[in-house]
Amino acid sequence: MNDDALVERLVRLASIRSLSRDEGAIVDAVTAELASAGLRLERGGCNVWCEIGDAPRPRLLLNSHLDTVPPGEGWSADPWTPRRGDGRITALGANDAKGCVSAMMQAALRLAEGLKHGERLGGTVVLALTAEEETSGAGLGTILDRIGPIDAALVGEPTGLVPMTAQRGLLILRLTARGRTGHPAHEPPDRAANAIHLAAEDVAALRAFDWGPAHPLLGKCHAHVTQIHGGVARNVIPDSCEFFVDVRTTPLQPHGPAVERLRNALRSDVHVHSDRLVPVETPSGARIVRAVLAALPGSSPTGSPSMSDMVCLSGTPAVKIGPGRPERSHTADEFVTETELRDGAAVYERIVRGYFKAE
Repeated sequence: MNDDALVERLVRLASIRSLSRDEGAIVDAVTAELASAGLRLERGGCNVWCEIGDAPRPRLLLNSHLDTVPPGEGWSADPWTPRRGDGRITALGANDAKGCVSAMMQAALRLAEGLKHGERLGGTVVLALTAEEETSGAGLGTILDRIGPIDAALVGEPTGLVPMTAQRGLLILRLTARGRTGHPAHEPPDRAANAIHLAAEDVAALRAFDWGPAHPLLGKCHAHVTQIHGGVARNVIPDSCEFFVDVRTTPLQPHGPAVERLRNALRSDVHVHSDRLVPVETPSGARIVRAVLAALPGSSPTGSPSMSDMVCLSGTPAVKIGPGRPERSHTADEFVTETELRDGAAVYERIVRGYFKAE
């Protein structure tokens, strides 16, 4: 299993359109390649997984996602026609996260080849390539019960091979300020119950809200007002104003208590629109973290501000790590370098072997 095959795989996969919720063709492609290597595949929707190992436990999950976001403006060429040059592969999804997919497949195939030649592994790798990560849909979270028990996980995302052991959560709130309908000509502002004015006071209060202590890897929790709607006519004092708040939480701010604190601090009604994307963190002493740090001498754990399928693994020790750079994701002409790709495959393999050998 040479490095040329690794680069060729990424070029092949990046040429397949796989927008989130339309991953069927790329699932067929990875299934065909893995099956041709003698691996037994299982599939659920647009998710595919297989097992490689020689012992029932521990079970280490290698997971990355097959879907991409739609291409934005500014591409200099067709996003689905991969371009090689200057040591780069440029295409939609090359960085996020088909580079990780290709590298994880390479590591899994090398491990399987080693087992065929009598090498010992000492556990089982579960390689799961999944769908709808970009839309938080029918992906990894929908197949975990079919995959079976997992003792630890590597989540493939472009991190520059920096191990990320903590990830922010996402809490979306809908707030409604209540006022009283009136005529602007008859009610002075200091006596009117103007819902937009009340909402503005709460928006200002949110900017100054004390969310609590900073997380050592993620920093402080923070919030942004992202949408606001109010008023029925230009000559009517509004009795209602609704606004949405995007809160990026840390493990130090569990969603339930954070919501209650806001309800006590603000005048608007606070409704939870979504709270399922919880913050996650893996202890620094976890076996998988030790294995990652041993495979990458001189590295240290850090935190991730962006979401990933790590959220599906709350309660399972997991590390987000992969080739490519996070700042390239979702950008025009995104790319991953061939060196990053090769290093990623080698690091994944070292982590797996080290994890199974760790006491």
